[in-house]
Amino acid sequence: MENILITSDRIEETAESSCASQKSRKRVRKQLKESPPCKILRHDALPEKIKVTPAFVENEMKKKFGIDIGYHKAWRAIQKVVACIRVSPEENYLILPSYLHMMVCKNPGMYTSIKRDAQNRFAYMFFAPAASVAGWFYCRPVIAVDATFLKSKYRGVLFVAVSKDANNQIFPLCFGVAESENNEAYIWFFGEMRKAIQVRRELVFLSDRNQLIANGIRKVFPEAHHGICLYHFEKNLKQRHAKATVINLFQSAARSYKCEDFNQLMSQPKSIDKKTYNYKMEEPLERWARSWFPRRRYDMLTTNMVFNLDIMLFRINSEGIEFIVDLKKRTCDFLEFQLDELPCPHAIAAINKRYLQKSDYCSNLYSKETWLKTYEGHVNTVGDQKSWDIPQNVQSEITNLPM
Repeated sequence: MENILITSDRIEETAESSCASQKSRKRVRKQLKESPPCKILRHDALPEKIKVTPAFVENEMKKKFGIDIGYHKAWRAIQKVVACIRVSPEENYLILPSYLHMMVCKNPGMYTSIKRDAQNRFAYMFFAPAASVAGWFYCRPVIAVDATFLKSKYRGVLFVAVSKDANNQIFPLCFGVAESENNEAYIWFFGEMRKAIQVRRELVFLSDRNQLIANGIRKVFPEAHHGICLYHFEKNLKQRHAKATVINLFQSAARSYKCEDFNQLMSQPKSIDKKTYNYKMEEPLERWARSWFPRRRYDMLTTNMVFNLDIMLFRINSEGIEFIVDLKKRTCDFLEFQLDELPCPHAIAAINKRYLQKSDYCSNLYSKETWLKTYEGHVNTVGDQKSWDIPQNVQSEITNLPM
């Protein structure tokens, strides 16, 4: 059950602003202030903010008024207060088209879309802020997709797509809402995403092993490569109670840059835990192993090194292994330099020896200028509902409640 942060000031303020007339405002305010649950939330009884749960309301009612109201009555009281603050879900569905219209008016370039069924009931919603559409051009061409369940009255699923900016921070791209996770919902979500954002070369999608996401990407973005998020893959191994040694070997193998290193590391768990090894190998290597990945994932590893110098071609000795670094071509035998488009430790050693700037050997995707351009756009609020200027054709749109 959802926990809501509530204060008595917020209740009274919302009651005043959400009612249509002075008379109704006074009536709602009086009803709220006189109700025992609201008295529990008064300043003389509570800190400035507190998590209000049914159990908390039950205990406070018993302590302050000597009344046993029961769990369900306490829950209903909280729901009434929350409805006064947030407005009811039914009312929110009714104003959804107007809300999205105002978002576009306040944020030119923002992309929004709603899909309804034959009875005009809500099915899907999608929006991509204009600032995200513009900033995406300066992010790495990698999109992570995930979903989470909504806890409102009518439930549903929230789809989220994000990328990474030049400073390796999460950059939100677009959002979607659907009644449930299914093939049709994901295909619609990815279809709207394709309309909203620029499809870039060498595009990569990352997600967990959700087959519905894979189907949507394959259908809508056939030119993109779909990889598996290593965090989720490793989490799956832990849920299967794989040995810690095997998980560590898998982590090292998945992150290795060279195929020979990958093969060597993966040969060990094969002899230690054949069942876990077979589970991992069920998934194609090009979806989770960096050394087999056909495109860049823009990740990073580090190692210690010493170096020798030979003009712009360097021989770097690291732990007894020699690597050739070519600063002109921006390559290294370790492969990290060219795959991540960032100097690897071997390349850094060569750069430092020549007293060059390391930033000159980084992709422009990681530059400060690119990072700043990512956030040039901004997202404006829609303002108070009373100030909205909604065209008649938008007001006439009907969005009924989902099933």
